[in-house]
Amino acid sequence: MIILYELALICAGILLAINTLDKWDGSTQLFAKIADALKPFAAVIGGIALILGIWFLFRPFCTFRDIVAVLAGLALLGGTFENHPSLQKFFNKAAGVLNPYRVIIGLIALILGLLGLFNIAFIC
Repeated sequence: MIILYELALICAGILLAINTLDKWDGSTQLFAKIADALKPFAAVIGGIALILGIWFLFRPFCTFRDIVAVLAGLALLGGTFENHPSLQKFFNKAAGVLNPYRVIIGLIALILGLLGLFNIAFIC
């Protein structure tokens, strides 16, 4: 389950920070291609990041990574749950508040996901 959590953080980071990553990438457009492949699954990735972030939130010394995962999940889930107006209103409001910070949340999620995938755990 930890690998799924790290992969969700990496994918959420790419989806949230695609504008900046695309500028850094140059002419290869690698991140743009990855983000285009991940866009249909943005709600699933956001849901996994949100649920596992809340699930692992109470681990000792890992709070920062889990808060970033929760924020990334909330930012990605904006515009979903069209059949449930109250849920849609909540997630749209949360995504609207987090929208100015999408790139920062995305870059932090990407870095934390890569560090966790390679088992470099100086934060957690």
